[in-house]
Amino acid sequence: MSEELREKVALACRILAHEGHNDLIWGHVSVRDPSRPSCYWMKGADVGLDEVTSQDVILLDLEGNVLSGGRRRHIEFPIHSEIYRRRQDVHAIVHTHPPYATIIGSGAHPFRPVTHWGTYFWPPEVPRFDRTTGLIRTRELGEAVAETLGAQRALFLKNHGIVVAERSVERATVAAVFLERACRDQVHALAVGEIFPPPEEEALERQISVYTDQAIRAAWEYLCRRIGRFSGGRP
Repeated sequence: MSEELREKVALACRILAHEGHNDLIWGHVSVRDPSRPSCYWMKGADVGLDEVTSQDVILLDLEGNVLSGGRRRHIEFPIHSEIYRRRQDVHAIVHTHPPYATIIGSGAHPFRPVTHWGTYFWPPEVPRFDRTTGLIRTRELGEAVAETLGAQRALFLKNHGIVVAERSVERATVAAVFLERACRDQVHALAVGEIFPPPEEEALERQISVYTDQAIRAAWEYLCRRIGRFSGGRP
């Protein structure tokens, strides 16, 4: 099970890199260990999302102690620890710095869906964490991020990036892809002029009818096939 989880985290990292989330050696994905709910597997430091293998994934407890694996931990592990501590329903977390989502999270315009990608998140409002634009390196800041996230599946870190919290690695990865695409479309639309999001009731209906478990699973499998085509058949 441990090796399967490490492989899945590594695959999620490579998918996100290919989908526009790569930022040199920064950004990370984690998954809660089902046999040890107070521990989680997380991408280690000093390696880019695009080059992560299972050997780069380390096991941490909620205090940030490295229990297994040969890499250093990311200094922003409190994002993961404090969300896992607060949200028992969350089993996977993505924190990346995708350009369009970072722009929307840092600007004057609130997030609004222009295309269907954004209706996965809105309504309600996607929260924005603006207590600091710096790194989330302390438990206090991690707790503040978790509090701002609340029961939502995503939030913007002002001038920094995004956090996505979901019930599986598959869902967290797909949601992070959706969020960056939604923000890309919003940025492009704002360049043209005023934007007109769909009625809230229609957006809510899509959350139920479009983004089913089967649809999310199919989207994940497509992303796996897609990354395989660009990596010599290796997903």
